Amino acid sequence: MPLIRKRRIWWGPVPEATSYVVYVSKDDKIHDSAKFLWGNTPDIVSKPVIGKTELIVPDEWPEFPKEPGTYYIRIVSRDDLGNQSDPFLLSGLFKFLAPPSPSKGGLETLPLVHSTMRQGRTIIQGSLEEMRGNEEVRDAYLGNRTSKGDVIDQVELDKLKLA
Repeated sequence: MPLIRKRRIWWGPVPEATSYVVYVSKDDKIHDSAKFLWGNTPDIVSKPVIGKTELIVPDEWPEFPKEPGTYYIRIVSRDDLGNQSDPFLLSGLFKFLAPPSPSKGGLETLPLVHSTMRQGRTIIQGSLEEMRGNEEVRDAYLGNRTSKGDVIDQVELDKLKLA
């Protein structure tokens, strides 16, 4: 069973409200009050909410559209006589479908990790032993320096060797 991330639609409480209505549409006409017919507008789904200021979708609103995309949400508060507030408007990306499973896969046996590491360690140790007494490598690594640590050029180095 795929795992689908839920979304929470929430709003601040209104003291005078006895309920709320949440409307959703894929079309932004939900924001145009002239075209909005409170619960009778085609392609707009609504959900009455009593006693709370949030909805968890899709769990608490199974009719919420499943097609991925941007949805426009309108939340109104109602009083005990049925009067409705101006809407609070939201929009957001919703996707309640999981991607497909991988179509290919397999298992392979690989060499033991420690044997590859051991082989590399042996190669490095052998190289270090070979280079240990090599003055050319030492000079390339440390540079030409006197016993006091001063850098000297090749002419001075040749003079010291002759002396």
